[in-house]
Amino acid sequence: MDRKTACLVQADACRARAQADPANSGYWIEESIKWLERAIDPTGGLSVTFETKDEQQLAADGAIPPTVSSGP
Repeated sequence: MDRKTACLVQADACRARAQADPANSGYWIEESIKWLERAIDPTGGLSVTFETKDEQQLAADGAIPPTVSSGP
């Protein structure tokens, strides 16, 4: 089962819970919406964070700072 199909299955399960549990149906409908959004999101709702460091931080960490070459 691919990720999109799995998300749609979860959305269906949440809608079924909403019908079976009227007292908490708002919660389950919102959960269903989250799963539907995940199904259409190409990243699957994941986010990636990058940290950048300047050359001084890289040197302090023992890393080799990037160099710019002027050509051959």
